[in-house]
Amino acid sequence: MEAEEMMELFGRKRIYTDEVVIDENNILSVLNDALITHMENYNAIAYLLKYEKGYQPLKRKKTVRPEIDIKVVDNVANEITEFKLGYNWGNPIIYVQHGNNDLSGNDSNSDDNAVSMLSEMFREEGKASLDQELARYIEICGIGYRFIRIKPDYDGGSVFQMATLNPMFAFIVYSNDAFKRPMMACTFRITKSGARYYTCYTKDTVFEIQDAVKIINGKEKVNENGKRIIRNGKGGEVNPLGVIPIIEYNRSHDRTGCFERQISDMDNLNILVSDFTNDVAQTTQAVWWANDIELPKDGNGKTKKVEAGQWILSKTTGAGNKPQIQSLAFIYDYNGILEDIKYRRDVILQKCDVPLRSEPGGGSTGTAMSMSSGWSDADCSANKESQIIEASEIQMLRVVKKIIDLSIDIPEDSPLKTLKISDIDIKFVRNKNYDMATKANTFATYASHGVHGRHAMQLADIGGDIEQIWLDSKDGVEKYQKSVYDKQTTTNDVGKVPYNISQTEEDKTDRIQQDESDQNNNSPILNS
Repeated sequence: MEAEEMMELFGRKRIYTDEVVIDENNILSVLNDALITHMENYNAIAYLLKYEKGYQPLKRKKTVRPEIDIKVVDNVANEITEFKLGYNWGNPIIYVQHGNNDLSGNDSNSDDNAVSMLSEMFREEGKASLDQELARYIEICGIGYRFIRIKPDYDGGSVFQMATLNPMFAFIVYSNDAFKRPMMACTFRITKSGARYYTCYTKDTVFEIQDAVKIINGKEKVNENGKRIIRNGKGGEVNPLGVIPIIEYNRSHDRTGCFERQISDMDNLNILVSDFTNDVAQTTQAVWWANDIELPKDGNGKTKKVEAGQWILSKTTGAGNKPQIQSLAFIYDYNGILEDIKYRRDVILQKCDVPLRSEPGGGSTGTAMSMSSGWSDADCSANKESQIIEASEIQMLRVVKKIIDLSIDIPEDSPLKTLKISDIDIKFVRNKNYDMATKANTFATYASHGVHGRHAMQLADIGGDIEQIWLDSKDGVEKYQKSVYDKQTTTNDVGKVPYNISQTEEDKTDRIQQDESDQNNNSPILNS
């Protein structure tokens, strides 16, 4: 515990290697070098996961009245994490076609169908639930890992299988150059007996290594004389994908958790809340002071001790004395302490871009309230994080596409086979169930003025699976747009019935007055 209390956290370290190629000849040395850095990350990750769950030891020892030592954990770390999981990751990541004109040159309808089929595969694999599991590691630890492999038992749906890895038992080794290419990914397990089994992936080979000293899978490589080439085990097995199937996700470029920078502030808050609670308890269980008072004695002649909840019977010890009895308690400004607790708590939340849960002031507009309460900052922080996460999602899609291309269970004429990564646009959806009337009007305006229906939905920010909504609504939207263009109509205001320009100009010549001269013939009263 003492070592954990002194831990300094500055983000998870990235692991590098100087090797140009990793094979059976140097895999053990690369692995052992990587484990030195990973174990530092391992200890930090374990500490952060425990801290978020509530293991937050106080950084002080109570010396005055040590028998009253109430320790309170105001778990702000969990509150911050839960907000991030709900706001940043509360809705599933959706995939839509990037555009009709893209690098692949595929037919737009074909790409639409392919993206929709891919989304159905993700839904079948429970990707939304796996994203939540992954997001918890990303937000708390700063990093997370996703593992994808060929589905061993194809059942007519998805051809791949996904899993979320605990970052304590997974890491990636990068090339020590400007491009930081993933050279090797590793995940490991510890058996009850204490043995460690490492599974290491390069683009070409999969290595199973026992206790970081021996390769135990594949065939033994021998030379022409039958002598073993590899001293420490076998040569591994071929990686059927040809890509590294483990993808690393980073919350930020410094690889810190969402509350990591404010741990010292949260420790101080716990001390303040604990001391406040202890003061209340000490006041309730106050030490009594008496002057010129003789307390009664029991049957054995011993002075009776003061007990809580009882009357104190006493008598004066002599003439002219002034008997006094009172509790020894320091009078605190409780309101001031409570205000200080609230202030420190609000500052922590503000630093972590979590909106405050305070009553709105009168006369504030929606935008002003959003900025003052912190929702605007929360949205900016979420957008920044989404851009970083998107890079890892693209790497995940590359692995998935590789599995689709190699799969014999998907027909060669399937749109999935011709789908390109550049055809897919990744969308992070947040809080889309408000202000729906404005969004509906925005979509209608864009659609009626010639904006492509899918793009109109994205610009209106209607939420949900936009690709599926567009596919289901495509015929109706296109028919509406065609009817508007064919009539060559225009509108004065959004929502009014269109009128024909040529007919309107012709009617104006017979009018006496600009607006009301033609109303006599249309009136059911005057024309009767």
